[in-house]
Amino acid sequence: MMLKAYPDRVLSATPRVLADVLAILWTLLWAFIGWLVYETVLSLQVISDGIGSTGRTFNDWAAAFKKAVPSGIPFVTDALQGLADGVRKYSGDPLIAAGHQVHDAIFQVAVVLGIFTALPPILFVLLVYGIWRWRDMREMGAALAFVRIAAVTGRAEQARAVLAYRAVSTLTFRQLMSASSDPVGDLAEHRYERLSSAMLRRAGLDPTRLPQPGPPLLRGHRRRTHTEAE
Repeated sequence: MMLKAYPDRVLSATPRVLADVLAILWTLLWAFIGWLVYETVLSLQVISDGIGSTGRTFNDWAAAFKKAVPSGIPFVTDALQGLADGVRKYSGDPLIAAGHQVHDAIFQVAVVLGIFTALPPILFVLLVYGIWRWRDMREMGAALAFVRIAAVTGRAEQARAVLAYRAVSTLTFRQLMSASSDPVGDLAEHRYERLSSAMLRRAGLDPTRLPQPGPPLLRGHRRRTHTEAE
């Protein structure tokens, strides 16, 4: 399968180049917007960090209080140390755990929102424009392969006939009459140059890619020589 990215002529290639550049810029723009949403939501992690920091502060206070409790005092020492452990168990540790959970939840939300902000418009371009662009490159590549095979095998005139009949069947009437003032007469008289050239331009190729026929007198001389030889 042959692919051809752009038509031969600059005027035909320019719109496709501009469309490709706009598609790339569109994709980069929405990827950047998605990243901004991700960073904005992720900045909320300062809240979870504050919760965890508060829990660690409670634990530090409890540890410091526990160290300051005098030892050896019946009932009092155990009661004060139990109070410090209670502060750590029911205040510090839960706050630290909650801070980690909120931190992870904010990260997940940031990723999801960033992706779902950027992905729909990017997929729109990839699925709509990208598929059309792929088919367009395949069509131009197939036309180029058709012309190359005709040139290599020496069947340029037969290829022109095929292109001329295809032009009559596929071009709009405006395009057809712009290519030839008498399309029916051209087909009847085997004048394929104008119609085939219009079809090649429609396919994105320069008509000069197909070898030009020789002068009429020379073609007639070749036919007579071939007939005499038979």
